[in-house]
Amino acid sequence: MGIHAVWDDVEQSIIRWDFDPEWDWNDFWNAFTESMRMTQGFTRRVDIISNVSNTKRLPIGALGAFKTLDNKKPDFVQLTVVAGSNTISGVVIKTFGQLNRIDSWRTTTTVEEARALIQSHRQKNPT
Repeated sequence: MGIHAVWDDVEQSIIRWDFDPEWDWNDFWNAFTESMRMTQGFTRRVDIISNVSNTKRLPIGALGAFKTLDNKKPDFVQLTVVAGSNTISGVVIKTFGQLNRIDSWRTTTTVEEARALIQSHRQKNPT
């Protein structure tokens, strides 16, 4: 049970969180802490892909946890793309963005689509 934070690319510019089918908010915050350790000293852009394709459900409290995460993430983290989300998760993430006026969270069906979305965003918004 948990969430595994790994580099998704050799350039170390995308961190992928691979979610197990069952996870809790402690796992979520452990993945965040590990990601901050991985990027210690970074000032260049890093994006996050949350691969939830194996996740059965979001634990209660998702909107609050996402808001806390968005407040805690460093400025160099530009996009958080949730890949493999089901309809309910997608609605939760869209609602989160609308309620908090945050446009740095996106959803895609697959990890490959998430990578393409990040690449496109980087081309339009070079840093």
